Amino acid sequence: MQRRSRRLAMIASTVVAVMAASACASSDRDEPSAEGDQPTGGTFVFASAGDPKVLDPAFASDGETFRVLRQIYEGLLTSEEGSTELVPALATELPSISDDGLSYTFPLREGVKFHDGTDFNAEAVCFNFDRWYNFTGITQNPGVTPYWQDVFGGFADTAEE
Repeated sequence: MQRRSRRLAMIASTVVAVMAASACASSDRDEPSAEGDQPTGGTFVFASAGDPKVLDPAFASDGETFRVLRQIYEGLLTSEEGSTELVPALATELPSISDDGLSYTFPLREGVKFHDGTDFNAEAVCFNFDRWYNFTGITQNPGVTPYWQDVFGGFADTAEE
């Protein structure tokens, strides 16, 4: 069971990064909250020990970059605040995992749109996984995409069977 939890955590971390590339935003963010109208506009100041190296989560490999990306993008899963417990974000519940541990099925939130108005759906999720899986050349270098090999076992032309 511990192996399965560890694997789910690794998959969840990767899913967060993958979905970060999708730049999803909920369509109901402009509606007032239950507490009433909240101030809008102004300037957001984010203190950081350094600049992010990239804004494409597929190439993120350092803590400062991840901190910034988590403020910009939303993933399928996230962690409960103050905890390492995984909770749904763009998914509506934790995934069901096949008996062999190779397939994860995520029910997705509906009504979510990308910044350009395109619907968030399973096709968008698969596009991001396919994008990473089909990297070629220098993008397969562990120095450029450090987590892909460890989490998913390789790329399309080097994957372990």
